[in-house]
Amino acid sequence: MKITQQHFDHIKSSIAAIWTQEKHDCHRQFILNEGKAKDVEKCLRWSWSYHAGLSAWICDNLYSYMNDTHIDTALRNVMIDLQA
Repeated sequence: MKITQQHFDHIKSSIAAIWTQEKHDCHRQFILNEGKAKDVEKCLRWSWSYHAGLSAWICDNLYSYMNDTHIDTALRNVMIDLQA
């Protein structure tokens, strides 16, 4: 991953503060029921970042050295860690 450990830890702790498996499963089902997402898991990851209040932080701190693909990889790894 291209992200620094400090930035990764910030994302992970911000999402972990609001994340539960039950909420995760319910939101996944909502996305599926809505039927608009081409990639449900990706939509779910980015939704968690938004609900954790990370949107402005990502713009201010990550886009100077990363793009959405790199950020998505970090979010994917956060989700793996939280579900482990």
